[in-house]
Amino acid sequence: MNKDQKLCYCFNVTVGDIEKAIKEGADSLDAVKQATKAGGGCGRCSANVEKATLELLKENN
Repeated sequence: MNKDQKLCYCFNVTVGDIEKAIKEGADSLDAVKQATKAGGGCGRCSANVEKATLELLKENN
């Protein structure tokens, strides 16, 4: 997964930002959303944010 890939354009959240949040203790989709604000604007990115978050959580466990 490209760490520079932007997932949430409303809050400029990248895959790397989600990975960083997980490494800093976010252990669920809700925790990642709270830490990054991803999906909190228009909501169009929610499915992609969820997919990336779940993949990264699996990789980091």
